[in-house]
Amino acid sequence: MSQQEQVFNNILISEFEEAAKEQYVKVSDGSEIRILTTKALKGEVNGYTLLLIPGWGTVVPGWEEVLMEAINDFDILYIESREKMSFRPGQGKIKNDIERLALDVREIIEYLEIDQNKMVTLTSSFSTLTIANLLGSKKIKPALSVLIGPVFQFNMPSATRYVTHIVPLFLVSMTKPIWRWWVKKFKSEDPVQAAKYIRSLDEADFKKWKAVAKRVCFTKVWDLYRQIEDNYVVVIGMETDKMHTIKQSKDITAAIPNAEYIDMGTNRATHSAEMIKVIRELMKKIS
Repeated sequence: MSQQEQVFNNILISEFEEAAKEQYVKVSDGSEIRILTTKALKGEVNGYTLLLIPGWGTVVPGWEEVLMEAINDFDILYIESREKMSFRPGQGKIKNDIERLALDVREIIEYLEIDQNKMVTLTSSFSTLTIANLLGSKKIKPALSVLIGPVFQFNMPSATRYVTHIVPLFLVSMTKPIWRWWVKKFKSEDPVQAAKYIRSLDEADFKKWKAVAKRVCFTKVWDLYRQIEDNYVVVIGMETDKMHTIKQSKDITAAIPNAEYIDMGTNRATHSAEMIKVIRELMKKIS
């Protein structure tokens, strides 16, 4: 078995998914959002909820090591956004823009009655656009927000920003080989990262991808980052990551008032148990 095949097999199984409670929460436009929740292991509770919003199309096993380390002492809320296969759209015309994605998160937090003073948010890549809206427009105020490889605009091949709006759905699906080639050739630091991205592509519901992408592909959130005030924000950069440049991470850190910057070197490190260990150290400043 090749290394690539072994990687694919290893990320097909999610122990966290098996341990978590699955729910669908109906939000204000009638749509239903899939969430996974767990409680901290008895005797290890730190009193905080870790809210994880994964990136574009990301499958649960991509965060397995992070989640299985966090489950030791955090309550966990894992939210799947509207481009995911799990999303159940409401009746009639709905909006799938960044504002709506942010409202989904706020409404779920309110539905679960989570104490935001005891909440840590963890977002990555595409989902940092959502946290920028949540924090910049004062929708939520967590104790700590950690942004991995933040972006100011949806990261996608340039040409697809335009063709997404005009081509029929079956042609969008036909672009999958291009996306696979793009992430393997230009946007992956190692076979593990490539395998995660490619599995996301293989499991993609392109109807949902298109519905969200055409709403967000030209949205830029620089102003929202600049409007984040009185929040403890830490940006995580990855020097070797090809998808999320270290320059962009540092530029966004500079845009957020009083934000801190930490470089974890690789995308692999940010998706490992080490990420939670870093968060635990950061939490010493808020406890």
